[in-house]
Amino acid sequence: MKTINNQPIADIHTHILPGIDDGPKTADESLEMLLMQQKQGITDVVLTPHFLLSHGSIEDFLAKRDVSFKILMEKIKESKLPININLHLGAEVRYDPNLIYSDISKLCIGNTSYILLELAGSYPFNFEQTIQWLISKGITPILAHIERYDYLFSNQKLLEELFDLGVIFQSNASSLKSVRYARRVKKLIKQGYVRVLASDAHNTVTRLPELVKGLCAVPKFSRSLISNSLKIVENKTI
Repeated sequence: MKTINNQPIADIHTHILPGIDDGPKTADESLEMLLMQQKQGITDVVLTPHFLLSHGSIEDFLAKRDVSFKILMEKIKESKLPININLHLGAEVRYDPNLIYSDISKLCIGNTSYILLELAGSYPFNFEQTIQWLISKGITPILAHIERYDYLFSNQKLLEELFDLGVIFQSNASSLKSVRYARRVKKLIKQGYVRVLASDAHNTVTRLPELVKGLCAVPKFSRSLISNSLKIVENKTI
């Protein structure tokens, strides 16, 4: 599959690092996932393993992430395959009101001011206050797979407030082929709320890196969705 309009494309939400979360268990599968990305024309991939403050410190997580990344880079070198993808380190950070007591800037994507946040299934405690605190610190939250959160989708006022604050909404490409979520994602994209599409890939069987398929499902908006993802890895304002 060729790159859309020969544009560089960034996938800002992936679980490709080996042996660190519920993504691939081996570096071989990680390598296969990167090859799948490259065949689609993906030029930049952000590696975002899950981080939960309740499971350990940021420092411990970063140490584990560094080990996993080193293993992946060694596998790429060992394979001698022409992997021409820019890799960026990040995290999918589970929302926790206690994050304000940590230096969570260390969990931002690469050297950017963007951080990927995953919410719980019910309305989070002190959510709006924590979001405002993040923004006051110069950190821009990206809410992962926004289509999953019924309490946000059903609350137009809250969506508008978060959007006006500068929060970025991300949806999963796979949701565009979901019976449950496809209509919702298309509506959010059309309304201008969802400005970033990502794969949220976990493996090569059930949760594949299929960002380009998702972009092709919303052709009228693909150019802006691609542009916004690239701006994130380049630390530009969307």
